Amino acid sequence: MEKKNIIYYYLINGKKKKINIKIVITLLLLLKLLVIFKEKNKLNNEIVEEKIYNNFEIMKQRFKNDTFINPYLEEISILSHTFNRKSIELKNKKNNINIVMAFNDRYIYPVLVSMESVLSNSNKKETFITYHFLCCSDITENTLSKIKSFLNRYPLNLEIIVYNMGKTFMNHKKNRLTQATFYRLLLPILMNIERILYLDGDTLTFKDLREMYNLDFNDTYILGSLDYISNGVDYLGLKSEKYINDGVILMNLEKIRNDKKYIELINIANKVKLKKDEQTALNYVLYPKIGIFPYKYNIFNFYDELDIKVYSDRLRTKVNISEIVEVLKDPTIIHHVLCYPKIWAPNSHYFKDVSGCRKRQNCSCEKSHKIWLSFAKKNDFYKEILFPYKIE
Repeated sequence: MEKKNIIYYYLINGKKKKINIKIVITLLLLLKLLVIFKEKNKLNNEIVEEKIYNNFEIMKQRFKNDTFINPYLEEISILSHTFNRKSIELKNKKNNINIVMAFNDRYIYPVLVSMESVLSNSNKKETFITYHFLCCSDITENTLSKIKSFLNRYPLNLEIIVYNMGKTFMNHKKNRLTQATFYRLLLPILMNIERILYLDGDTLTFKDLREMYNLDFNDTYILGSLDYISNGVDYLGLKSEKYINDGVILMNLEKIRNDKKYIELINIANKVKLKKDEQTALNYVLYPKIGIFPYKYNIFNFYDELDIKVYSDRLRTKVNISEIVEVLKDPTIIHHVLCYPKIWAPNSHYFKDVSGCRKRQNCSCEKSHKIWLSFAKKNDFYKEILFPYKIE
């Protein structure tokens, strides 16, 4: 019986060799399985792009017959939902963080650098990030390709949804602000998720964001940091002791929806002339259920203790200056609100009216600029990022 499983073949030199046919069949089967595995793995790692996002579609159906909300959702569309096929399988096994950024086409470079800081400091084994980009209608394919390029470096930790916000809040353009600043007011009706982290483009992140993202809301609508302006809603008849900056906020979307606060947010933005735009709308409508972050989650780019003292003196709720000094040594997020025009400008300086700058000669934002550049260098478009800001 054993001889029947033996085949013979001849080498070039004429020598006769024998081999067991069962071994040949086994090797061929293993080779076939290897090819199938490689093809499947290639398919799993494929970058997929869709024009639909289920969490948005759910909201469109939910408000389909709402004559107030539906016109806003009809104006908005999904430009792309891009992900690595294999990453979606891993998404539910990791801690999923939903991050929102809003911008027009000219603001793409600060967004890329801020995004770079988040992804390069995230825990690749534990954290999965879903980025939601709320874009003005001027967004180009070139800009979209830059955003999607992150999927090549973070294929198993990232999902990107790009929204075309159409003409929503188009009549709110003024000075240096665009309608994109108002988009955050629509977050409760845009996506069927419980919470969202909103980040401005002038933020830099230095740690994994899971701890921050999972903070307890304690029955509040929103968490943020105290802004320099403490009297931001006084002219509306509300004397708030916790007027927050909305450049870094954690929003309790589920509670805002349940209490229908989204109606008030949209109404006040459209009907009232607001001094600080969407930030005032959030502070006015969501008061008093506003929570304050631990300092490390949105610390401003203070130069020294003098800056912090000036900041503290302007607030109705006093801060712990020594604690902020320590936080600056090891922050989670630094929000560069004190630099003018912005940290990406090589000759930017501190706003004299909101810092201790007027009491000293050194008013440079050079340190902040260098940190920003260090993240920019990690990006695929580093040289392109430098050009519009004339950075050498």
